[in-house]
Amino acid sequence: MALRVFASAWGNATHWGSLRRLMDGLQVKGFAGLEASLADLGKDADGRRDVATQARDRGLELIVGLYSHWTDYEGTWAAASPAEHLDQLRRQVDACAALDPIHINVHAGCDSWPEDVSTRFYEDAQAIVPANASFETHRGRPLGHAFQCQRILDAVPGLRLTADPSHWHVVHERFLDMNTRDERVLMNTVAGRVDHVHARIGNEERPQLAAPFDDDAAADWYVAFWRKCWAAGARTACVEYGPAPYQLTGDFRDLWLQNCAAKEHLEKSFAVWAWDTSASKAEWERECFGELP
Repeated sequence: MALRVFASAWGNATHWGSLRRLMDGLQVKGFAGLEASLADLGKDADGRRDVATQARDRGLELIVGLYSHWTDYEGTWAAASPAEHLDQLRRQVDACAALDPIHINVHAGCDSWPEDVSTRFYEDAQAIVPANASFETHRGRPLGHAFQCQRILDAVPGLRLTADPSHWHVVHERFLDMNTRDERVLMNTVAGRVDHVHARIGNEERPQLAAPFDDDAAADWYVAFWRKCWAAGARTACVEYGPAPYQLTGDFRDLWLQNCAAKEHLEKSFAVWAWDTSASKAEWERECFGELP
C-alpha cells in the first residue's frame, strides 16, 4: 500500500492566499490531501462542508485536527479541567462528523496534569473519538513527554498516536537514542501504536529545520523512526513545515517549497523502505548471491 502524503493548512493557506488556491497547489504537486483544523476549514458548519466538497472535487482527501482545549495553539493558554477538555472534544467530534475525513488528528489534554489524571483522561477521550482518530505527541500535552507517553500507552492499550518526535527532541533536548536499550524499547513501543505521522524534521534546539537536508544526522534519525512506523502499518503522513516562529528568519526556502521538498524526501524514503522489505528484493538477492548460510 502506498504512502499518502498530506500538507497542512497551517501557514500554507496564508502563503497561497486561500484554501481553494492551496488545494489547487496540492493537486498539482500530487499531495494526497489536506490536513486542517476545524477553524482552518471555516467559521461555521456550512463553510467547512463547502471546503470538504471542494477537496473531494479535486480528488483530495481530508484529515481534520481536533482540540480538547487551547484550540490551534492560538491566544493565551488557560487552565481547564479534564471535564472541560472532554466537553470541548465531544463538540469538536460532533462538528467533524459531517466532513467525513479519512483520519482525525487529536490534540488533547494538558501537560500540567498529574500522570494518573492524564491516564484517566485518555481512557475517556478515546471512548469519545471515532476509530479513525489518533492523538498527537505535541508539546503542551501529556503525550509531549516521550517517557510519560510510553507509560500512558502501557496503561491505555487502545490509544493510537500521531507521531511527531520533533516535539520530543526539543522537550528532552536530545535525540532519543535507538541504540540504548530503554530508549530503543520506547521508540519501538511508540512506533507500534502510530497511525499517522507528522513528518517534520527538527533537532535538539528546533522543532523545524529549514529543509530535510540541513542536518544529515537528524534526517537519518527521522527516517529510521519512520521506517519503524511504516513496518507497523502507518500509511499517512503530513509534511507539517510551518510558518514563523517555526520557520526562522533566514531560512532559504519559502514555506511551500519547504513542504514540497519534504514530500519528495519522504516519498523517496518510503520507496527505499518498501524495496528493502519487499519479496522482490529478497528474490533478487537470492538470484544474485544464493541462499545465505
